[in-house]
Amino acid sequence: MSGWGQHIDGLAAATAGLLLEGPSALHLEDPASALAARDIVLTELRELVGSVSEAPRFNEVRPLTASDLVERPGQSLHQALSELPRAVSFGSSELHGPADPALPAYARLWRRAATAAVGLEGYVEAVGRLPDKVAWDVLRDLADLSGALLYLDRDLSQAVLPRVKAGEDFGVAYRVLTSSGHDALRLAAGELRARVPAHDYRSAPATPVLATNEAAVVGDLDRHTSRFVRIVAAHSAELSMPDLRAVSRVLEHGCADAARVLLHAGEATHGANHLARTLATVIPAALELRELPGRSTAHPHLALHAAASDLQARLDAMAQQAHAQPIGASEAERRRLSSTSLEFTRHVPVLAQAVEVAIRESIHAGVLLVPNQSTEGETSMAWVTGRMAAGQGAPALQRAARQLSKVATDVGPAVRTTQLSLDEHRTAVPDARSQAVASAVSHVGAARAQLREALAYRLSDQPAALAGPLPAHPRLAPGRAPATTTR
Repeated sequence: MSGWGQHIDGLAAATAGLLLEGPSALHLEDPASALAARDIVLTELRELVGSVSEAPRFNEVRPLTASDLVERPGQSLHQALSELPRAVSFGSSELHGPADPALPAYARLWRRAATAAVGLEGYVEAVGRLPDKVAWDVLRDLADLSGALLYLDRDLSQAVLPRVKAGEDFGVAYRVLTSSGHDALRLAAGELRARVPAHDYRSAPATPVLATNEAAVVGDLDRHTSRFVRIVAAHSAELSMPDLRAVSRVLEHGCADAARVLLHAGEATHGANHLARTLATVIPAALELRELPGRSTAHPHLALHAAASDLQARLDAMAQQAHAQPIGASEAERRRLSSTSLEFTRHVPVLAQAVEVAIRESIHAGVLLVPNQSTEGETSMAWVTGRMAAGQGAPALQRAARQLSKVATDVGPAVRTTQLSLDEHRTAVPDARSQAVASAVSHVGAARAQLREALAYRLSDQPAALAGPLPAHPRLAPGRAPATTTR
């Protein structure tokens, strides 16, 4: 991955983490350092947006209009960022290293965001010379980061508010974090995000980084899949329908990706074709579960969705590596990718079982609602808790989950057969350079996709963060300023 890609993905990953850790801001012990990191991120975003859109630098900026937002979206975003002042004076707080183990997770994420933003400083001039399509892709990434800044400022404002009430010197910072300038930023970032499609760095065939036959990092998929299973199990009794669909999607597409890799290995690995056919039986069961109608009383769990997006990105990168391998690739190379696919497939039975248990417990807890069979055929379907539907038989969700878990049990023996074949042809562990290249491949664009996922859920919960309150009635809106004429 290029230096730009490393830094922009690093900033996106830190920003997504901050969005997910938003409630942790209330326990921030050193707000001044977080505010200083926020100022660094804001400054670099403003410089980069200004360069890629060639925003003019005026001594006096006129107010933004609706025409500006539509006709000059890049310049409007630059102006909106320029109207947000610093939260702390320059040099008033010293940033600790991002790896300082003494810092809480939320504070470490701010340090990482600042470090990544500083790394982007060397690309300010370069982004001003990008070709048309690439410039819009870069501007969209910067718009995602700018849109997230609304929520990061809100979280920080909640962190400093108790200190302001206690008489500490954070009054100026609080006014900056809650200023009306965020209204223009919300509109400018939203306009760009609505009109410029997000570039999928993971599946673009022209992306040179994905056209590599390096093996994925040993243990990478195993570690992240195991983490995902633990997250699903942790929310076993509070699984929402969006959570259920996210997990089902991982099983469906993950098994499809792994099957493609195993079929690519072919005769190079004994048992690979049989394992691919076994995984193919899981795909329709996961799809059926994902498409079943349902309702839930719980909100989606952002950590689960972020982990699902990250895991799927790694699986897609693995499948892309198999697709990019030349026809004459050695058997050792094909077996190496087969070994990587097993790091995911060995968890499929456990993940399917975790889904079945989570659905059963969530229905019992009243989180997942089931249709009342007595209302079938009527104009509207009634949704009730599992206890209210007692005596009507197992709900469709529970039956589909049981079927998914049943077909997934056949994956385990097939994995063991394939693993025995790979053990007989044990290949050398990739050297440090190969692992570094493969690590870059597995992370291409994944952090930016995770950022968009986290931002989407914050938008659904707080569509107008830091916006002023609406009047009691639309007719009570304040009057417009008198028009002025110029000569």
